[in-house]
Amino acid sequence: MKYRSFIVTVAALVVLPFSAFAQDALFSGSSSAMPSAQSAVPPSITKPSSRDPRLPVVQESTVVPVQYLVAPDTTKTSFQEFIETATGQELDVFGRDLFGTVPSTFAPLSTVQVNPDYLIGPGDVLQIRGWGMIALDMSVPVSRSGAIHLPQVGRVQVSGVKSRDLEAHLKRAVGRIFTNFDLSATVAETRSVQVYVTGHALRPGTYTLSAMSSLLNALFSSGGPSHTGTLRNIKLKRGGQIIAAFDLYDVLLRGDTSSDTSLRDGDVIYIPPVGPQVAVLGDVKKPAIYELRAKASVAELVLWAGGFESSADLTNVIVQKNTKSRYLTIAELKADWSSIQSRLASIPIEPTDIIRVVAPSSVALEVKVEREFVRVDGEVKQNGVFELKSGETLRDLLTRIGGVSEDGYVYGTKLTRESVRREQQAKIDESIERYEKDIETSAKQRLAATADQQGMDKVVQAELDAQRSLVKKLRSVKSEGRIILDISSANVGIEALPELPLKDGDRVYIPRRPMTVDVIGAVYQPNTFIFKDDRSVSNYLALAGGVSPTGDRGEVYRICADGTVKSRRHKGGSDVSPGDAIVVPEKLSRGKSLTQSLKDWTTILYQFGLGAAGLNALK
Repeated sequence: MKYRSFIVTVAALVVLPFSAFAQDALFSGSSSAMPSAQSAVPPSITKPSSRDPRLPVVQESTVVPVQYLVAPDTTKTSFQEFIETATGQELDVFGRDLFGTVPSTFAPLSTVQVNPDYLIGPGDVLQIRGWGMIALDMSVPVSRSGAIHLPQVGRVQVSGVKSRDLEAHLKRAVGRIFTNFDLSATVAETRSVQVYVTGHALRPGTYTLSAMSSLLNALFSSGGPSHTGTLRNIKLKRGGQIIAAFDLYDVLLRGDTSSDTSLRDGDVIYIPPVGPQVAVLGDVKKPAIYELRAKASVAELVLWAGGFESSADLTNVIVQKNTKSRYLTIAELKADWSSIQSRLASIPIEPTDIIRVVAPSSVALEVKVEREFVRVDGEVKQNGVFELKSGETLRDLLTRIGGVSEDGYVYGTKLTRESVRREQQAKIDESIERYEKDIETSAKQRLAATADQQGMDKVVQAELDAQRSLVKKLRSVKSEGRIILDISSANVGIEALPELPLKDGDRVYIPRRPMTVDVIGAVYQPNTFIFKDDRSVSNYLALAGGVSPTGDRGEVYRICADGTVKSRRHKGGSDVSPGDAIVVPEKLSRGKSLTQSLKDWTTILYQFGLGAAGLNALK
């Protein structure tokens, strides 16, 4: 006992000077157990407890929420390295992620409700109010002897009384002297307990915790077991005797905390070395390394791993085991889950085993489509979903269903395909990512080059902000998956459609023949005008008031109803068809790079068949 008191005294003297770097977890022992300033939170140290006047105590009422996190132990075990070498796969140790982002200290707030089964003891502070024949309103600490003193009543023993029974206990004591009264009693402040975390803990040391803390709380305070510590046989010692052996797998696998034990002052939590380990990989929900506590079977291992993959239909399950650097099949099962579980339960596992589970049905394979269907809508004689014949083309299908109606506009036919949409969107996203990286790199280089030129940094920053805004707008652009049919003229029938084979899931839309032309962009009056055969691009620009001073006349282009883009620069001609959109881009003075970026992106969007929808996103 003297030796223990000496150790406690030395611990207090060592910890006290460093109290500015810990909150309510107070470390003692070697310097290796002391947390660094980066991994701890400044504490609130108050008066010593009645338990030992030489020890600093964290008063719960002054504790603040934890703000820092302790870095998890990412050291690989030798068995992890063995698995990685043997299988080429990196497997985590099951359960270690529970302590992946643990707080640097365990600091319960004062507002936490006291557990009804909490035992009152020395160091607790009780709030007592009485009225009637006796008037009381006081906060009274529980003395070392476990008693409190009430005026006109005297000494009342409360140590060992449960929180739920405290009020009735005090009423009986006061009732021996007074009648016609009532009172209320609550635990205002809980005492602190000092526990020792030893063995293979991430941060072994001495911890001062709330008396309401449990074994699990202390494990979180210490960061849990280190990479060499066990998760399955954590021992709680009290008075030199082992009073509990805690298995974290109960919590991890079943959420069972029934074996979690409340702590008392002087308790020792010992984390032994990790036990035998096995690995499971393949078609299970959680491939990982698992620790054995006793003899186990493959069935238990599969249950620990969450069972087979959800996509496995269990028509065929193959279980393999490493033997002399080779996977040997130890079971091949074709049955329901209960039969498979019964069979796997008869297969024992040994330390260092590597179990590989293969469920061929869980591997996703492309589903072969035997009957293909296409949706046709719009101005056609028959609309709906039609089954395709072998090798049927767009022209063949429209002919088979009776062709288009009198108002059908074959030139504006939209053929969309899901596989094309995914490919186009992937290319757009890739281009945006590359463009974003380019503008950031270019901006850094230009800022460095213009560091000595006054005011240039603001110009570069303004251009960078404009480019970032452009990127944000580009991310809103979504591909339609339209396939450009490149029809020769606006006045054609279905015979002008290309011989393009259709695929399952294609959508064909024949619009009504429009009678308008859009003029948008840098003109005096962007608007929609009635189509007339004798009007050219210049005529429509004139109707819109002409090109504004900010417009770039040399870059005028036309978005055709068939999805193509034509311009004078590329000999697109000046003829206009119904449904076309004439676009006049702006002359941008923000810098050549931004102007060029907009032009490049406009071209990309039209090549993907996005037309005016993509342009509207850039406005």
